[in-house]
Amino acid sequence: MTKARFEIAFEGDPFEDGEIDVRDLAPTLLAFGNVVQAANKALNGDRADARLKVAATDQGSFVAALTMDVGWLSDMLDAVSAHPQRVVAADQLMDLLIKGGTIAGGGAIGLFAAIKALRGRRPDKVEARGDGTTEITINQTTFVIDDRTVALLQDLPTREAVEDLGAKAVRVDGLDYLRIGADNTGVEAVRLARTDLPSLKVPPEPDESDTEITHRDAWLKIVSVHFRDGYKWRFSDGGERPFTAEMEDAEFQNKVQEGLVALNANDTIRCRLREEQSLSASSLLKTVYVEEVLEHRPGARQMNLL
Repeated sequence: MTKARFEIAFEGDPFEDGEIDVRDLAPTLLAFGNVVQAANKALNGDRADARLKVAATDQGSFVAALTMDVGWLSDMLDAVSAHPQRVVAADQLMDLLIKGGTIAGGGAIGLFAAIKALRGRRPDKVEARGDGTTEITINQTTFVIDDRTVALLQDLPTREAVEDLGAKAVRVDGLDYLRIGADNTGVEAVRLARTDLPSLKVPPEPDESDTEITHRDAWLKIVSVHFRDGYKWRFSDGGERPFTAEMEDAEFQNKVQEGLVALNANDTIRCRLREEQSLSASSLLKTVYVEEVLEHRPGARQMNLL
């Protein structure tokens, strides 16, 4: 088992006496514990378990001194002993999460500092350096993170846990800054101002769509016909529900409009179809196009038998 010690500080006027309402403290610490567990799961999988414990407090703000244990599961002890580099230890995990410093300093920063720099947006450029670190550029500013921090940035449960931490902390009355870690020589702690907390939200997925195009010939029964721009023809292919399609056969449309082809309900056409199915983060859409009418068959007409 490995251990790491760090601090979370609530900075602002209400905390100068070193006190905080337990209703404010508990949700924030629980949310941070969820961040630790999600990050450990992303990096260590089922090989190790992480726990967060409260150790002590200080004055001048409310400072929660915490310890994190990363315990190797008993059935994995032999594998861990043989390959210790495969398990991210407590001190390493803490560095990957809360390592501060300055963006311009050139050293690798942790998850919270990276998310703060991104401010809820997606990076403009991501480039692996080949030495275990990655450069991220946004708004002409470049910073460096560990490749394992990249994995945390891309891990949805970790990002959702960080978002929940921001949502819990922003509810603390009088909070000016949430400090994660301690200021040491040459390394600054990560300070999240109240205005930074909303930017901990998971950025939306880019709405780029993947499109699949298929072609087929089919018999379609005409339900309704429209010639005005923006209106689609309505067909049935024998299924339960009619569907709409774009009529792209200009020659056939001209014949209909000129009276050379008379269309009525229940007429049937054999045509060449193009189906475009687009999948994006928010929707799945299918658009049908009639590229060419190959044959037209008039439907049955009512006969006057009397």
